Amino acid sequence: MRKLWTPLLCILACGGEEPAASDGTSTGSTATTTTSGTAATTTEGPTTPTSTSTTAPEPLTTTSTTAPEPLTTTSSTSTTDGSTTADTTTGVQECVGELPAHWIDGTDCGSETQVQIHQYSADTWILRQSLCTSFEGPFMMLLFGSERALLLDTGDGDIPIDDIVHDLVDDWSQAHGGAPIELIVGNTHAHGDHVAGNNSFVGDAGTTIIGIGEAAVRQFFGIDGWPEQIVQYDLGGRVLDIVPLPGHEKAHIAVYDPATGVVFTGDTLYPGRLYIADFPTYVASVGRLVDHLADKEVCRVLGAHIEMTNTPGEDFDFMQPSHPDEHPLELDLAHLIELRDAVEAMQEPMIEVHDDFIVYPL
Repeated sequence: MRKLWTPLLCILACGGEEPAASDGTSTGSTATTTTSGTAATTTEGPTTPTSTSTTAPEPLTTTSTTAPEPLTTTSSTSTTDGSTTADTTTGVQECVGELPAHWIDGTDCGSETQVQIHQYSADTWILRQSLCTSFEGPFMMLLFGSERALLLDTGDGDIPIDDIVHDLVDDWSQAHGGAPIELIVGNTHAHGDHVAGNNSFVGDAGTTIIGIGEAAVRQFFGIDGWPEQIVQYDLGGRVLDIVPLPGHEKAHIAVYDPATGVVFTGDTLYPGRLYIADFPTYVASVGRLVDHLADKEVCRVLGAHIEMTNTPGEDFDFMQPSHPDEHPLELDLAHLIELRDAVEAMQEPMIEVHDDFIVYPL
C-alpha cells in the first residue's frame, strides 16, 4: 500500500487551515488499519449528456436528463447499468434522479470546462468544479422549491459560480411561470474550498447568504439545541431536514431531502479521506445522522469530493490534479452505517482504510 498523507498536509486539503474542534481537541492518529467494507454501488446511470447551457458564462459543461416521474415510496436496488428496480425488502427509496456517466476529472485541462452542470432531477442540480481550477474538485448542490432555491456550497474560487447559479435560477423560474424565486446561499461547512464563492453573491437581488460559522447557521435555521436538534427548512413544497453534523468542522451540517431520498453529507462522508478534527463530536454526529435516517427512505448519499479510485481502498495522491478512473460520487446508507460502526468501535482515533472511504483523524 502506498503511503497515506500526513495531517499536516491535510490542513491544506481542508480549506487552508485545520478545522477547529467543536467541544474539544482530537487525539492524533496513532495507527493505520485496513478494513474491507461494502463496495459502493456504481450508479452513474445511462444518461447521455446533452448541452443545454444558454446564458451561463463560458467555459461550462452542462448535462441534463429527462425529468423523472413523481416520487414513489417503493424501495430499490441498483443494477449494473445504473438503473434501479423495485424491491420491497431493502428499505431503500427508489432513486428518482440520475447521475452522469462521467464527471469532469482533470484529465484534459486543454478542453475541460470550469464547471460541470448536471440536472439530477426536475428540481435538483449538481455542479462540479474542475480539478483543473482546484485540486479539491468540490461538488455543489442546488435544490429548488416553489418559493426559494438552496445552494449548498460555492466552490473553491476562480469560477463564475454566481453567474452560473443565477442563470439556473432564472431558467427554472421561467419554466415555472416566471415568478421570482429567492436564492438562499448556504454551506455544508465553513472550510475555504466550500465557501470561497460566497462573497460573489453579496448584494445580488433576491439573494440571502446564510453566512459561515456555527452562530450564523444556528440563527438562520432556528436551531436552539445545537448539535442535537434537527430542524426542517421549507423551500416551498419541499421540506428539508437540517442535521447538525460537527466533527469535521464546527458548523458542519447534513441535509436530508425526502423528495429525492438523497442525503447531502458534505465532508463528513464521501469517497475519500474523511478528515476528523474533533473525534468524539464526529462519532456522535455520525451516530445521530444514522439514527435520524432509521425510519427514512434513503436513495443515495452524496458528499462533496471524490478522492478514491475505482480500486477498493486506494485513494489518489494528495493534491493530485487529475483523477483518472475515479470512484463514483454516490455512496449509500450502508456506507454511512459502516462509517458509524467503524468510528464507534475505535478505542482511540486511528487511520482506517475501507473500500470506499478512509477514516482519517487529525
